Amino acid sequence: MSGEPSIADLLEQTNKALAGTDARVYRRLADHLQRTGSALQSLEDSQPGAVPARAALLGQGSFLKQSVASLRRLCREHAIKGTSKLQKAALAKVLEAHGVTPPPPPLESFTKKELIALVRQLLAEP
Repeated sequence: MSGEPSIADLLEQTNKALAGTDARVYRRLADHLQRTGSALQSLEDSQPGAVPARAALLGQGSFLKQSVASLRRLCREHAIKGTSKLQKAALAKVLEAHGVTPPPPPLESFTKKELIALVRQLLAEP
C-alpha cells in the first residue's frame, strides 16, 4: 500500500473524534445541570424567608375566616378523615386538634382600605 490510511483507519479516527466530542458535550451538559440544580436549590432556600414576611402582612390566620371548601381541602391535604359532613366550626376544631396552622385570611375578606394598606406595605419593602 502507498502509505495512505485505509478506510478502516479513517473510520476508526472518525469514531474516536466523535466519541471525544460526545464525551465533552455530556460533560458540559452534566456541569450545566449541576449548576442549574445548585441555583434552583439556593433559590428555594432563600425564598422561604421572604414568603413568611409577605404572609405576615395578611395577619394571623383563622379557620373561621376560611370557607368550608377551603377547610375541607386542608383536611384532605393533612389526611384527616371523617370530615365530609362536618360544618365550619367542627372542621375548625378538628384542624386545630391535629395541629394544623390556620392559613392567612383570604384576600376576599379584606376591605378596600385594608387592601390598599397591604399594597403600600409591599411597595415600601426593599
